[in-house]
Amino acid sequence: MALKKNQSLQWRKIILSIFSISLVFSLIWTAFWWSDFRKTLIIKKVIFSDTTILDKRYYESSLGNILGVHPGEISLSDISGLIEDHPYVRAARVSHQFPGIIKIEIIEREPLALLQTEPMVMLDKEGTVLPDLDNFADFSLPTLTNFNPDPDLYPPGKKVLSVKVKECIVWLARIQSDYESLYNNLSEMKMTSANEMELILADEPTHIYLGNDQVWPRIEILRKFEQGLTPKKISDYSYLDMRYKNQIIAKGRRS
Repeated sequence: MALKKNQSLQWRKIILSIFSISLVFSLIWTAFWWSDFRKTLIIKKVIFSDTTILDKRYYESSLGNILGVHPGEISLSDISGLIEDHPYVRAARVSHQFPGIIKIEIIEREPLALLQTEPMVMLDKEGTVLPDLDNFADFSLPTLTNFNPDPDLYPPGKKVLSVKVKECIVWLARIQSDYESLYNNLSEMKMTSANEMELILADEPTHIYLGNDQVWPRIEILRKFEQGLTPKKISDYSYLDMRYKNQIIAKGRRS
């Protein structure tokens, strides 16, 4: 009986020893596996979506060097924040693609107008100030002139602070959306000394006086007027004065 107990105890010790050795080897293997797994997570490549407003290298430089960094040291929201700090980025979506690849999709701010100030700046449809990156010549945009030139009103990457410029951006964005032919032919949007709005077309040019109120209803009247001109064009007139109720005063060009 005592012999059987001793044999049973010995077997238990053997099994326990085998289990302990197996556990040690398992832990060692797990440690190596975890180490290799972490290496596969290290950022080895950053892929940017195609961009049209700026070359993607501008956005890559704002990100800095994150190659070789483990995702535990920098979160996807951190990367998104770095990209969205760029004044030309409206939104960014960042994802981690195994193994070790970061994909960044960018929605850029599209320039809507140039503001004649010193230095000149571009504005998007939300009134965000887009600084000059030697790229102004890449865009054919209407120019906003005769507005308050104080540079403090136009902080780079932030919303414009000038109330009148904000109003003009709202009108321009709507013209671009609802009256594209006018926007594409628009050379200048000007604030006169009497605080009235004037449009200057690229063709000829033609001056369109809108006054200081009822701006959009007058633009709607202008569109209907243009539709009824065929085969004539707005540019056949040297100016169109729309400051009077229910009428347009037009001056033709001399032959």
